[in-house]
Amino acid sequence: MAEEVKLELTVLAKENFGKVVNTAFKTYAPATPAQDTDTVDELFRLFNKLFYDIPIYGPNGSLEALVKKSLELYELEEVAVEVQPLLDEIADLRQRLLQANQQLLTLTSGVNG
Repeated sequence: MAEEVKLELTVLAKENFGKVVNTAFKTYAPATPAQDTDTVDELFRLFNKLFYDIPIYGPNGSLEALVKKSLELYELEEVAVEVQPLLDEIADLRQRLLQANQQLLTLTSGVNG
């Protein structure tokens, strides 16, 4: 009743395995192109997610570096138009303060002298 089954074992050396056995991967489905997930929306999603983890200062990977890189494209002429009157006013106030301090020094030296 019992049938005798003969088994054969073939052992290949590791170096010869690739020569005897075809290890090339074959597919029968057409390859799908990789989808690019790098979008502006994804950039801002990550920026908002990581905002508080980004260091403020540093040459790379910091908010400072991001601002410097962005400023290469963004022109500040509009901002300069708004800021210049304020800078002029600061300069004027400094000049007036200097004159007031000189007047005070003159008056004080006249009283003490």
